[in-house]
Amino acid sequence: MFHKNVLSAAFALALAVPLAAQAQDRPDITLAVDNLWETMDPVIGISTSGARVHYNVFDTLISRNRWEDPDGATLVPQLATSWERKTPYIWELTLREGVPFHDGHIMDAEDVAFSMSAERLWGPEPLAPRGTRYAANIVRVEATGPLTVEVELDIADPTFPNRLATPLGFVLPKHYYEDVGTDAFGQMPMGTGPYRVTSFDPSVELTAEAFDDYWNGPVPAESLTFRIVPEFSTRFAGLVSGEFDIIVSIPADQIEQVENADGVHVLSKGIENYPMFAFNMLEDDETIPDNPLTDPNLRKAMVSAIDRDAIAQALWGDATFVPTPFNFPEYGDYFDPDRERAYPYDPDRAAELLEASDYDGEELEWHITRGFYPNYEIAAEFMVEQWRDVGINVKITLVDNFSLAYERPFHLLNMSMSSDFSGDPWRPLWLDWGPTSSRVNASHRTYVPTDKFLELGEAFVQAQDFETRYAAYLDLVAEWEDITPGMYLWRNVVSYGVRDDLDWDPGNSAVTIFDKRYLKN
Repeated sequence: MFHKNVLSAAFALALAVPLAAQAQDRPDITLAVDNLWETMDPVIGISTSGARVHYNVFDTLISRNRWEDPDGATLVPQLATSWERKTPYIWELTLREGVPFHDGHIMDAEDVAFSMSAERLWGPEPLAPRGTRYAANIVRVEATGPLTVEVELDIADPTFPNRLATPLGFVLPKHYYEDVGTDAFGQMPMGTGPYRVTSFDPSVELTAEAFDDYWNGPVPAESLTFRIVPEFSTRFAGLVSGEFDIIVSIPADQIEQVENADGVHVLSKGIENYPMFAFNMLEDDETIPDNPLTDPNLRKAMVSAIDRDAIAQALWGDATFVPTPFNFPEYGDYFDPDRERAYPYDPDRAAELLEASDYDGEELEWHITRGFYPNYEIAAEFMVEQWRDVGINVKITLVDNFSLAYERPFHLLNMSMSSDFSGDPWRPLWLDWGPTSSRVNASHRTYVPTDKFLELGEAFVQAQDFETRYAAYLDLVAEWEDITPGMYLWRNVVSYGVRDDLDWDPGNSAVTIFDKRYLKN
């Protein structure tokens, strides 16, 4: 284990760097959050609870312009000032000059190449294995000059720049990461962002102070504190009393209460994330020797038995909707508002599919991480009742963290899938369900893709023009629905309680960013 004294010594230089004169009227912002991820490495810690911090500590090579367009439909330069497709397979990035990390080291092409390297993300034994899907199809990353980097792919991917606005595009300091190691970096991270971390206890809080040498300053807040407050009632009381400036995850039935409180207001945002569950379709001789969910008829019966539209309306009102799989409005021309789900709510069809299955009343266990997804547990209770009505026996097991949720045996597993990646359905449909995904490779894997799914996925990946790619996308969706490896519930909604004198708007994003583009003094 990495000793804390060694970590403190390695990070001392960062804390010793002189700061520019700070504004005297900047707020110290305290956010009451429901959770923090256990590491702040911006790839290993991919999660809503991690991303709230990441985008304040690190910068990506490219940004989505959410400060002018809440949906972020436009890509704009960030740490990369330009990007050029030199050949169908090679992209060249030109980097911003003179950008300091939090210890004063000036970012260069070696830092960028390391951040996207095989060693860190996509090699046989990467330091951050969760980055493999983000780095899909990368075969070479090379610093070709002090401020130029080439990225070579094994496919001709016209959407690649979109990925550099995701965690793939976060730039880390090569020297510091290699000095302290992966685990220690996650406990005391360093980036080029507007705030630098000063302390982090994953069970309590993270604090960060303004980095006044930030390349895109001035930094509008003196400090940020992300404090874990699991109970909404405690978060709300702290907001009203002035202990907290922002609270996250307001339950839908408490929105009105917060709106009616003096001195605070509610920000509700539909975000590019979809809570769902995965069916465990695997048979395991030790934990589930005769898994009923290997039968596709049972899986389809379970999807057909759930009235998701009624549940979403009851829990969220008009704040969200139930998607047809991978038919998301953020994908522009790929979105078809008239396309219907292959297995809509239909109790009669559910009964027929159940009759055609080999299911014999076995109890199916659903692992759910307590309090992580707003309204998820309430929805699950409704769903268990609807399954019971057609003769399917599901037991909910609430656990306190994802490590426990991933422990076998389980038949259903809670999760969510982000749609923010490439400007089209590539991430949620192929990267999240294809051969490199955690659904297939992680310790908590739940299925094996069919040969047809893999064949159709390759055709989708290789397609260059929209018409060909769109046709391949529809074929791939149809195969996914025929397999039925999971079920999407609704488009996620995040709600913040914010004190009235704080002029902050994060756009339609699950992340909380406090640079000058989102927070006004």
